[in-house]
Amino acid sequence: MICRIITGLMLLAWLAGVALFFVNQGLDNDVLDVLTALVLTPLGLPWNLAPIFTGGSEAMRLAVALGAPVINVLIVWSLCRVLARRLCPRGC
Repeated sequence: MICRIITGLMLLAWLAGVALFFVNQGLDNDVLDVLTALVLTPLGLPWNLAPIFTGGSEAMRLAVALGAPVINVLIVWSLCRVLARRLCPRGC
């Protein structure tokens, strides 16, 4: 149950960040831009740092910034499932 809550909250935060990004693109608002960065950057660490070190283009940086949190959501989800199977094999 706690795994679903944690994964769901991470997924909702990612969706909120992506929504803020697209709203910001339409409004060109600096406050929303900072808020989007504050939501998406911690969710996507360390994957969103890859284009900085590899020298990716601006489009690649944008795609990685928007998609990197999905990797962390999948990692948390899979770790929760593995731990739940080991700690409670009968489906407690």
